[in-house]
Amino acid sequence: MEFFKGLGNKISQTSQEAIKKTKEIADTTKLNSEISAEEKKINGIYHEIGRKYFELHSGSPEDEFAELIISIKNSMRRIEEAKEEIRKLKGKRKCSECSAEVEGEAPFCPMCGAKLPIVEKPIVEETADEELVEKGLCKSCGVELEEGALFCQSCGTKVEQQ
Repeated sequence: MEFFKGLGNKISQTSQEAIKKTKEIADTTKLNSEISAEEKKINGIYHEIGRKYFELHSGSPEDEFAELIISIKNSMRRIEEAKEEIRKLKGKRKCSECSAEVEGEAPFCPMCGAKLPIVEKPIVEETADEELVEKGLCKSCGVELEEGALFCQSCGTKVEQQ
């Protein structure tokens, strides 16, 4: 009997310790989560401070920030160059007034109405119509034709099928 009583006490004591450890782990996890949330908040504020400093002082930064400002400006320039390449691939361009993306040959910006520079079409060398058609080019304007097109997407000329 004494054995079972001792065993019961041991089980009770072990259970109490397990409950205590579980609560301790839960409390630690909760506090670590709160710490992480506050650290993210601080990092966001640091980011905002840096952005505001850049906007206000990028023209004349303090010496210790000059190299970082130059690095940011270089990255921004590379991003803009890549975006311009993407626009060219899509046959679009950027409005110089409002920065909206505009169809390549549109004469006016659909967002702000600004007159856009005229897009110069490539000059086609004097070539026989048959040679142009064989190369997949429009016989009137020399623009590359889309496969299966019945009319040129640039000038509207009917495509002669081979």
